[in-house]
Amino acid sequence: MSGVIEEEYGKYLIKAGILSGNSVARAFPKPPAKTQAMIADAVGETPASAIDALKEVLEARDRNRSDQRRLEGNSGTLVPGEREYIEALRQIRFTPAQITILKALSIAGKEGLTVGQLSHAAGYTSREASIKVFKKIGLMVAEYLELDLPDPGTAQNDGAVQVLAFSHIEGEDEPATWVMHQELRNAVRSVL
Repeated sequence: MSGVIEEEYGKYLIKAGILSGNSVARAFPKPPAKTQAMIADAVGETPASAIDALKEVLEARDRNRSDQRRLEGNSGTLVPGEREYIEALRQIRFTPAQITILKALSIAGKEGLTVGQLSHAAGYTSREASIKVFKKIGLMVAEYLELDLPDPGTAQNDGAVQVLAFSHIEGEDEPATWVMHQELRNAVRSVL
């Protein structure tokens, strides 16, 4: 593209210019994303009009995704679809410990993991440390997907964590388990 114009727009970096005689605008994940794969594109009379057209495409894409989120009955959280999670997992730079936590919860399936089991799986001796890492993953995913965080319940049932999983308690004497949302389990299995 010649005479490239760059503009940040939400979680995207838009690049526009003239390509083979056409005004084209393309959206890419905004740095520090892991990849720079094209998300969407649009054409227009000028690079500026192509950018405007692309913004409309991106807004429609985000609206459509938002409308397709399901309400998680256990937490009252709107859960993103599998494709949204896949995009986030492909773009966010996770630490090895964060990847281990995601994989462990994914493998646990509908049974979930207690905080102790999660700590053990990630190699933490401190439950507080594993909860902190778990919350950070939720914040990163929420930020990338531009999600409104649900109201926090308790210190352990934080709104950021609810983006990833819901807390389930079998009985009074049983510890709470974290059960990863099915959409995220599928995404983790296909991406990580």
